[in-house]
Amino acid sequence: MNEDETHLALLTDRDDYEMDPPTFNLYGWKVGEPQAVPWVSHTSTPGFPAGMSVSDKSGLSFTDDGSIVLFGIKEIPEQKEKEAEAEEEAKAEEGAEAEEGAEAEEEEEEEEKAEFELWHWNDPYTYPQQKRITERVKNETYESVYHLESGKFVQLADEDLPAVSLSDDGRVAFGQTDKPYTKRISYDSAYYDVYVVDPLTGARTLVVQESYFRASLSPNAKYVYWFGTDRHWHVYDIAAKTTANISYDLPVDVWQRNADRPQPRRGYGIAGWTDDDASLLVNDEFDIWEVRPDGSQPRNITEGYGRAGNLSFRYISLDLEEETINPSEWMLLRTTNTETMAQGIYRDRIRGSRQPQELYMADYSYSFPTKAEDADAILLTRQSFYEFPDLWLTDPNFKQFKKLSDVGAQREAFIWGRAELARYYNADGVELKGILIKPENFDPEKKYPMLVYIYEKLTSGLHRFRNPSPGTSINASYYVSNGYIIWQPDINYGTGHPGPDALNCVVPSVEAIIDMGFVDPERVGLQGHSWGGYQGAYMITQTDIFAAVESGAPVSNMTSAYGGIRWSSGLVRQMQYEHTQSRLGRTLWNGGMMRYIENSPVFFADRITTPVLILHNDQDGAVPWYQGIEFIMALRRLGKVAFMFNYNGEEHGLRRRPNQKDFTIRMQQFFDHYLKGKPAPEWMINGIQAWDVEK
Repeated sequence: MNEDETHLALLTDRDDYEMDPPTFNLYGWKVGEPQAVPWVSHTSTPGFPAGMSVSDKSGLSFTDDGSIVLFGIKEIPEQKEKEAEAEEEAKAEEGAEAEEGAEAEEEEEEEEKAEFELWHWNDPYTYPQQKRITERVKNETYESVYHLESGKFVQLADEDLPAVSLSDDGRVAFGQTDKPYTKRISYDSAYYDVYVVDPLTGARTLVVQESYFRASLSPNAKYVYWFGTDRHWHVYDIAAKTTANISYDLPVDVWQRNADRPQPRRGYGIAGWTDDDASLLVNDEFDIWEVRPDGSQPRNITEGYGRAGNLSFRYISLDLEEETINPSEWMLLRTTNTETMAQGIYRDRIRGSRQPQELYMADYSYSFPTKAEDADAILLTRQSFYEFPDLWLTDPNFKQFKKLSDVGAQREAFIWGRAELARYYNADGVELKGILIKPENFDPEKKYPMLVYIYEKLTSGLHRFRNPSPGTSINASYYVSNGYIIWQPDINYGTGHPGPDALNCVVPSVEAIIDMGFVDPERVGLQGHSWGGYQGAYMITQTDIFAAVESGAPVSNMTSAYGGIRWSSGLVRQMQYEHTQSRLGRTLWNGGMMRYIENSPVFFADRITTPVLILHNDQDGAVPWYQGIEFIMALRRLGKVAFMFNYNGEEHGLRRRPNQKDFTIRMQQFFDHYLKGKPAPEWMINGIQAWDVEK
């Protein structure tokens, strides 16, 4: 029903229920009338596309004022034979077969049909990706509208522009499509053509072509806005049909300067729009700027306080139904100290020149606050490595805090640990940070074994509580409770040399921690999974600083992985190597071949002296598990100490708890043997043969 409850819209197959499958039409009922009447029918509505019908696979809704109904249309599926006709044909065939008698028995069995896949070089989507989206394609519906007053049907979306949405007031429709660029997704990225669509006529206006980033419609549907590859925000005025670069005159960058992947830099996002789409609030790294839709009158509403104090301000709303920001009211700002990782809440107004006011700030990580609907009470959690994220209640000014739950009391029975920031310089002299975790009963006079856990940049997780649990990687709480030091260094990357970049950060960071005097340099291990697993596999071809390494789901050969498939999505891995996490920045052929070889552990496996534990499962949908096979086979051929676990049927990370528990125990046995000198378990000495495994 519409909001005023004057009309009811419904889908029904009453006109074609004998079809198999039946087709649907849109009916409407005005409250008080004797019956519903057809609004849109594929057989009688003017302008309705041939071969299509109203879809029962899409939503059905009204605009806010109730003047327009939104629904979908789709192709009419191929009709199946009616059951009665099928029975008659079957009887006729039986009679014919009876007359033929012996001749029928002598007919050869029908030859089995071939089963195959055709991988066409020019398919928009790769065949594995096609299989992933088959159901979506079969059930694809195209947004359409019915205008109650005029009785007019208008199709808004179609095969070329399949995703279109209508503004809440029904004045404008907005759509974007990657259809012209689907093949590029395999090796580059998704690109979009963005359109504004007239709901009265279906006419389309191209707003931006081949945009690297998605666009959005402003809350009051006056503007379309997006971040461009020129590293600026752009706003399209729908009424005036003009586009403005609204961040060009800002004295600071609004793009992510610290991003280190060979792809267009993203923006820091927007805080939102003010009432009536009057202005846009744009984030820089620290502060928030108010800018008019034409780019005029830019103003730093946080007065530069964030940049001056290394404070990152991000707007949060306690009103879940809020669409725009009232410039006269207080804004709550979720705040992070980018140097210490302390978090808290400040408040500020868009209007005025006062600096943001601190409400609270502490060395914890806080969840987004949630306000009670009918009370001045706010619920949130706080946590640190030492403190479980229990529930806390506070007032709207965040002055009085009351602890509501005490789940963390379970922790008190165990030796825990304390996490702190430590700083180091990489091989290029760049200062970086890391998380250093010491046991709760830490003795600075002792020499501890140390485990290094790596991925990319990890220090944002300084105040995160780690519940002790089995899994795919080491559990910091468990290991530190059992006498290990844990070190998690940030890694800085350039383009083309991810392996050496990791080496140039991790090794100096380990040396910096060893120099503190409480780590035994002969008992340092390393663990990483996926990207971390790759980096660990690469580094042990270049250094013997580690006594043992666990490498989970590693890419060992970038030349073979480059053309592989991410089976979980069907996407080709080429994009990852050219533009995203692998950071090689080139194809395998245009002068990039040596980059792929030089960064591949398998080509330098003969240099490895470190015992390696590998985890790579046969249903890994992200990294083809043949990468693990290539690595273990190289190490086996070279006579290197190496073990590889494949938990049958498991994916990129272990999901079944029995497997998580089993591998967690075996990984600890591996590290305890090489870093603590404990006896090697039987599986490390003699292996586990296939004929000894119970099924």
